[in-house]
Amino acid sequence: MERSVMDEKVVNNLKSESRWLRLVFMVVFGVVAYLAAFLVMLMAIVQAVHGFIMSEPNDRLLKFSAGVNQYIYQIAGFLTYNSDIKPYPFSDWPAPGGDRASGDGEKELNGSDND
Repeated sequence: MERSVMDEKVVNNLKSESRWLRLVFMVVFGVVAYLAAFLVMLMAIVQAVHGFIMSEPNDRLLKFSAGVNQYIYQIAGFLTYNSDIKPYPFSDWPAPGGDRASGDGEKELNGSDND
């Protein structure tokens, strides 16, 4: 009896349009995170060169990189089901210096089924 309930649950999950849509978003945001990580490496190189030339980091690039870091954090939260909120462009671009620990308005799933 328990097995048929489990099988029925799996079949219902496989038929769930919202789960398939989330999977599509996860793949897209996974690619975006990969590109953003590449951008972080480029910014690190630029900052290192700028540091050698000017003896200090570029302030504008510091602010931008802080936002990119928060964006990658938001994507990671979405990909790992720690957040149900889709990152930018479906929500606001993260403000530099935002407190990750406070959640920044993220909705935690706590193991609930949101179909």
